[in-house]
Amino acid sequence: MFEQDSLHQRGKALEDEFFHRVDEKLGAALRARMDRDDAIERLKSTTGFDDQAVVEHLVDAGFTPSSIVALALVPMVFVAWADGNVTAAERQSVLSAALHRGVNSEPAAFSMLEDWLHHRPADSLWHVWEEYANAVGQSLTPTLATMLHQEIMRLATKVANASGGHFGRGKVSENERVVLDQLADLFAVTG
Repeated sequence: MFEQDSLHQRGKALEDEFFHRVDEKLGAALRARMDRDDAIERLKSTTGFDDQAVVEHLVDAGFTPSSIVALALVPMVFVAWADGNVTAAERQSVLSAALHRGVNSEPAAFSMLEDWLHHRPADSLWHVWEEYANAVGQSLTPTLATMLHQEIMRLATKVANASGGHFGRGKVSENERVVLDQLADLFAVTG
């Protein structure tokens, strides 16, 4: 009889432990979903975007209200990486643009940018940026959208011109030209 009670207690303990673990996993999943929903709402409020999918993609890519400002520099980062590495001159050009836009006042954004300049970002970042650029472009008047596109092209071209040529100026590589053409094509479609 004692052995049967012990076996029953052991079985009950194992059952309780199993359900405790299931409850923990469900609680963690619920907390994660609530955290994600909260992050989406905060980023939606910061950006003013109504497009749920765009905001979700931004959150899933790791952007927060304090790091979203770094997203504007993505075209320059991809131009810098076009030839497989970022030169000191390209890095300086990107950081200069970042400083002029106040990215250094947002530690999360500046850290994200630093990481992109040290480790080539995944192509998925480019796709998130395209969605972001389209959403921003739709929220602007045509004149402002054109001005923004021109500024992005100017800064991206400045990064492309930062290395190569004579004394580090004036030579845009074939790979950099491909990225610049992608930008121009995107703006032709959205502009």
